[in-house]
Amino acid sequence: MKKIIFFLVMMCAGLISTHAQNVNIENLKGEKILFSDLIKGDKPVIVSFWATWCKPCLMEMDALKEIKEEWEGKIRIVSISIDDSRSKNKVPSFVKGRNYPFEIYMDSNQELYKKLNVLNVPFLFIFSNGKQVYKHSGYSPGDEEYLLEEAMKYVK
Repeated sequence: MKKIIFFLVMMCAGLISTHAQNVNIENLKGEKILFSDLIKGDKPVIVSFWATWCKPCLMEMDALKEIKEEWEGKIRIVSISIDDSRSKNKVPSFVKGRNYPFEIYMDSNQELYKKLNVLNVPFLFIFSNGKQVYKHSGYSPGDEEYLLEEAMKYVK
């Protein structure tokens, strides 16, 4: 019975991801890109949802920045701000000031956030070959090491 429930949950996760792949998000220049284009490729992609007002999000992003040497060239990190339309104009200068080495995008209407059934930030996923293989909610110091370990399982 547990195997059947697990299988159904994984199938539903796949369906959710499929619907989310058709969502456009914006880079910091305001250019739109399909989410499916971001998670393609031969490298695993960590997709991190965050907001400028979220302290645990910033702790997580700072921690990932600190271990850049461990993931750079092997894993892509895509960071997606869910700051709303009122505060999204602050995101580019905020990111520049913190010198984040990630690809930064915005989902100011939270369409992708909702389609992936994200309930709070920080929240992150790992995608491999365009398919969701891992997800995690929240942040505690040290989570970044476990996350990196998980993502490295998909490095070719």
